[in-house]
Amino acid sequence: MEGIIMPRSKSVRIKPVSINEVKNEGFFYPYIKRNRTISIPLLYKLFEKYGTIENFRIAAGISNKEITRRLAPDSDLYKWMEAIAWDLQSFPDRNRTKQLDKFIDLIAKAQEKSGYIDTYYTGLFRKQRFKRLEYSHELYCGGHLIQAAIAHFRSTGKENFLQIAKKWANYIVKKYEKKEIVVNDGHPEVEMALVELYRTTGDEKYLKLAGTLMEMPYVYLGNKKFLEINEITGHAVRMMYLFSGATDYYLETRDPRYYKKIKQLAEDLYAGKYYITGGIGSRYQGEAFGFKYELPNLRAYCETCASIALMMWLYRMFFVEQDVKWFNLFERVLYNAFLASVSLDGREYFYVNPLASYGSYRRQNWYTTTCCPPNFQRFIASLPAYFYAKGKNEIWVNLYDTNQAKLKLADENTVLVDMKTDYPWSGKVKIDIKKHNNDRIKIHLRIPEWSDKTEVRFDDKVFNAEKSSYFTLEISQSCSIDIEFDVKAEIYHSNPAVESDKNCVAICRGPLVYCLEGVDNNFDLFNFFLPQQCFQQQRDENFFNFVTVHGYGFLNTDTDFLYRKGTPHYRFKEVKFKAVPYFSWANRKKSSMILWIGSFKGTE
Repeated sequence: MEGIIMPRSKSVRIKPVSINEVKNEGFFYPYIKRNRTISIPLLYKLFEKYGTIENFRIAAGISNKEITRRLAPDSDLYKWMEAIAWDLQSFPDRNRTKQLDKFIDLIAKAQEKSGYIDTYYTGLFRKQRFKRLEYSHELYCGGHLIQAAIAHFRSTGKENFLQIAKKWANYIVKKYEKKEIVVNDGHPEVEMALVELYRTTGDEKYLKLAGTLMEMPYVYLGNKKFLEINEITGHAVRMMYLFSGATDYYLETRDPRYYKKIKQLAEDLYAGKYYITGGIGSRYQGEAFGFKYELPNLRAYCETCASIALMMWLYRMFFVEQDVKWFNLFERVLYNAFLASVSLDGREYFYVNPLASYGSYRRQNWYTTTCCPPNFQRFIASLPAYFYAKGKNEIWVNLYDTNQAKLKLADENTVLVDMKTDYPWSGKVKIDIKKHNNDRIKIHLRIPEWSDKTEVRFDDKVFNAEKSSYFTLEISQSCSIDIEFDVKAEIYHSNPAVESDKNCVAICRGPLVYCLEGVDNNFDLFNFFLPQQCFQQQRDENFFNFVTVHGYGFLNTDTDFLYRKGTPHYRFKEVKFKAVPYFSWANRKKSSMILWIGSFKGTE
């Protein structure tokens, strides 16, 4: 079995690990289990209820009902199938394999002899094929078809789904070669799918088409080609999928133009276009990036798919260069913007992930455009593969959770890694490594940027590891490594140019961002102020046994006005507060929520 991406280029010195090489047993295990036992089966029922699967029966001539025409519904089924395929690596199951084969057979019947398949553009809509490609998502759906088929092939070894994907891709390749299609898809996605299809089959025409598409103008980018973009702008999901495709393309071609452009745009993102939660996309209009430092809280868009797409791109950038910055941000997204998007019971999802709420915003199990639920499902199913990477005689430890990994390095050198930790609640991590030979290998440990003091104990020695770096150990035999990260609740503030966060602070603890909910705090959160202080932190048996943060602040009781002449002068009373991890908000009754809290050094 292979990883979720598998670069062919020999210039890529490290490789992804396969999902089945890592077994999570800690913090993320309940998410992976709920995904398999609750989320995936529930979405299947909803697909049947809302016509997603019936569309394929209609296209196959099995049903005479009317097509349900929503935005790109085929892609939702493909992502859902991809989720099952990846999950099979962690939990092999003959019945689920048969279930996939049943849907693959249905898709094969719905696919036309030419290779075309898109249930939306059947029947009366047949004449509209490729007529409005900038908005139709036809290539977007095809991209998800390819990715699902590759996941199925890599997890089962069966080629029935892959043949459908190749047939579609070959059809599209010919369309572009004959100039029968001369515009680009309005929603990038197929670019990275085509590169992965090249990696899987070795057929260079798929890589060539990916490059051709990126050399064509994108409507949502103001009709600019990828290499003409000078800043991150436009629809957040589309931008990150395009970044992923461009990075994949660079990894295979080493075209220096793409490296230069990717690095330029990465600097723009890091300079002021992501939230403290790792969410991206600040504007409701166009689900888009805003200007630098344009990061509103109540109106934050932060689409769930955008956080997933961002992590997909950051993962690829790690293979371009092993800079700790990529997984530092990846971790921030993973534990906050991404996890917040699903309810703790695995049944409902956020499409939009704001950083403040007056209490009306809730998760749902279905959306008219239901891209986010299956996207979450395929990502969480593939999550074990993101924890490690490997080289000829090297292992990178990028994420921390209790897990057991069996990593196959070069020359049949298999290394067993047994990691035990209560991360992210605790900073203590114990890693036992068992080797089968005496070859020397390097272990690269990611030291997060938030850990001010990190101790690494190895071979009866104690090392102080520099934060935001990879700390490297060279080992020749089985050994144990003990790490202690500096996990504590701390105050963060933003650049003053972030208007929404001016004179405000946020509470973070390790990789987690915290927020206040009205259900825990019987006062007006939007008139609450937090002085600098030390916090109390405790396991909360009444709140899912998560670590909650407690302290005191001041409530402004002088609120009976909208505007008032003169220097601000308020009346305060001291109140206690309770903060919970941002990812856990809105799992109880409706209530308000804030992440950025008013701050001052003292009271009047």
